[in-house]
Amino acid sequence: MSLLSPRNRLPRSGMRLTMEGTRWEHDDRRANGSMFIPWRTGLPVRHNGHMTRHILWDLGGTLIDSYPQIDRMLQAYVTQCGGTISVDDVAHLTRHSIAFATTALAERFSIPPDDLQEAYTLLKRAWEVSPPPVMDGAHDILEQVHSKGGLNLVITNRDRESARVLLNASGLKVDDLICAPDGYARKPDPDMYITMMRRHDLNPSDCLAVGDRPIDAVAAQEAGIRCVLLETPGIPLVADAVAATRITGLAQLKSQL
Repeated sequence: MSLLSPRNRLPRSGMRLTMEGTRWEHDDRRANGSMFIPWRTGLPVRHNGHMTRHILWDLGGTLIDSYPQIDRMLQAYVTQCGGTISVDDVAHLTRHSIAFATTALAERFSIPPDDLQEAYTLLKRAWEVSPPPVMDGAHDILEQVHSKGGLNLVITNRDRESARVLLNASGLKVDDLICAPDGYARKPDPDMYITMMRRHDLNPSDCLAVGDRPIDAVAAQEAGIRCVLLETPGIPLVADAVAATRITGLAQLKSQL
């Protein structure tokens, strides 16, 4: 099964698109004057009342409900090593990032960081057989975007193999995928968002970024895209991290499409 939707469009002038297996390769050269893209960071987000046409999604924790399994795995590993911590306390750490959580737990409980990272790697391998569920409402929003001629685009710090496993297992139909380990700067750098807009000749005023961590909002906003953050009920993100709309369910996006 391809991880990308069969409804992908041909790129516009100045771009060439080829597919090898499940990996897309692009020539991002563009015709002069095709559109405005905020190539430097820190530009203001201007939308002029436009409704969203395209969504630039994060993957794990946003389209895929992966946090509960990750939180329980890390809590169980700490317990196995003789420590005591609640799943909720672990969750507050993972909402920063998995790397932040493993580093904090390693320091607090004197666990080798590589051991915690290896436990996470084993969990990701297990997802090939038993993947985490799709986030409630994800299929509906993806279909709504497609029904209006928009694109669903995934931008993730995750490696491509892990992303491929999650997308193929979930049945989510997305139109393109950029993974940081393919040679892009990781979020909160806006590189991947800028590249995706250039690739599909998109105007940032027609786009919405949806993520689950402050770094998603920082990266999107510096690319000129407004952002919505999905919070786990009872585990709010850092309140003053970024100025972004907060939701607790993807169905709340319907009013913005």
